[in-house]
Amino acid sequence: MEALDRLRAGRSPHVLVENRTSVGGNDLEFSVYDTYQQAQEVALHARNPLYCGMVTGRKVIHAPAHDPFDFLPGESLMVPAQHAIHIDFPDARRGKPTTCITLEIDRDRVQRILDRLNETAPRSPESGEWLYDDAYVHFSNTPAIERVLQTLVQLFTEDHAHKDALIDLNSAELIIRMLQTQAREMLIGCSEDHAASHGLAAAVQHVHRHLDRHISMDELADKAYMSKSTFYRYFGNEFGMTPLQYVNEQRMERAQELLQDGERTVTDVSYALGFSSVSHFIDMFKKHVGDTPKSYQQHVLDEKKGQAPQ
Repeated sequence: MEALDRLRAGRSPHVLVENRTSVGGNDLEFSVYDTYQQAQEVALHARNPLYCGMVTGRKVIHAPAHDPFDFLPGESLMVPAQHAIHIDFPDARRGKPTTCITLEIDRDRVQRILDRLNETAPRSPESGEWLYDDAYVHFSNTPAIERVLQTLVQLFTEDHAHKDALIDLNSAELIIRMLQTQAREMLIGCSEDHAASHGLAAAVQHVHRHLDRHISMDELADKAYMSKSTFYRYFGNEFGMTPLQYVNEQRMERAQELLQDGERTVTDVSYALGFSSVSHFIDMFKKHVGDTPKSYQQHVLDEKKGQAPQ
């Protein structure tokens, strides 16, 4: 990111492992950590909830009660207040540092956002209130989270007349997007177990079972045992997107899985996902993935070929 380069400009690394560059905001502290050599079991903790986002390289995270896992670019990790993680840097080196950004967020600020959400965008009765869960949460970034992160990095590294107000607004959006992502992962993960008692879980289960055909919004509302307007409201509050956007996102994720099979043509995949028009499928895939299905498939197959043993 050019903005991170500006933040580092004129500052030589003090240490080679987790060299920290920080700037402060209201109730927030933004930091960039660069690591230039391999290291193991490096501790990271904070007094407040800590958001971590990977920029380059790879970390291996050791968190209490969790198996070690890779932390990669395009992923996020929430570390609870007063908790610690330990980090390995297996790939870091001088010319190619491992870089991570963090945002330490005052816990009272998180609670104020939760209070506002419960008042203006309540979850469904089965889900209960919005709560901050003192747990480690690791997830892949949605496009919305990527957009907010890019904006926050720009704001922290630029001199803007309304900088503090804009940081305040965008950091609040980041917290809300992360809460929605956490709620979404919970609903997806528990859909099989809770579909009978949780309307949104039933709708999610129905989507995943019928990606091979058109799914109407009336159909999903019926599965959730809600009126259409109520279903739209609760789904948007918990997922941060419309039901139709979620269906299309899941179809495109499934399309990427199918295209990894070199025997399948773009037309095959299009029909397998219930598209009546191949051109419509191509347009939607390009919008969501940023590449055509054929080009994506070729790229994946080339990567597999390059990784095959010689």
